[in-house]
Amino acid sequence: MDEAVSAEAGPKVAAPPPRSDPVALPGREVAERIHQDQYPALVRFLLLQGASWTEAQDAAQEAFTQMCVPDLAVIHPKAWLRTVAWRSWVRQQVRHEDTCADPPEEQGLNWQTPEHAAEIDESQRRVIQLLLRLPAKQRAAIAWTMDGFTAEESARAMGTTPAAVRQNLARARAALKSELGLSGARPGPTEGER
Repeated sequence: MDEAVSAEAGPKVAAPPPRSDPVALPGREVAERIHQDQYPALVRFLLLQGASWTEAQDAAQEAFTQMCVPDLAVIHPKAWLRTVAWRSWVRQQVRHEDTCADPPEEQGLNWQTPEHAAEIDESQRRVIQLLLRLPAKQRAAIAWTMDGFTAEESARAMGTTPAAVRQNLARARAALKSELGLSGARPGPTEGER
């Protein structure tokens, strides 16, 4: 009788697991597990912020070194690394800043390795140059978004509001579209494509 009842009731659907809060893991353990994937992504994140190749590598390494401090526990390692690396890079800029010096000339694409130089085509180079000309807050919004963070996560890491992140992202996209000569509307199919 029980089998007949259970057959009529249909398959049992497992209840979703209860929602749990993120667990803090030992920093050194996390660093060892994610270094290979996250180090290049972290360097790219800093390059898009305007760091030179050397500055980006130094700041990324500093972030991983800080993650390995004894007794450190990390809940959101990707965001933690980017925040610490960005702060390290900013400290580098403050230490090297000479208030009497002329403003630096616009930085070109001197940051890529020979491997990157071979992989990046001319249109990508142009977009990267345009990204580097954006104001710092807009570059930051683009960089966090490109790394898969939501406006809320980006805002938390940057110490601002989600609305400010969305606004900077919208301004950055509009500036890039304008510089690239793109309109808001997508072109329709041509006569030959129909």
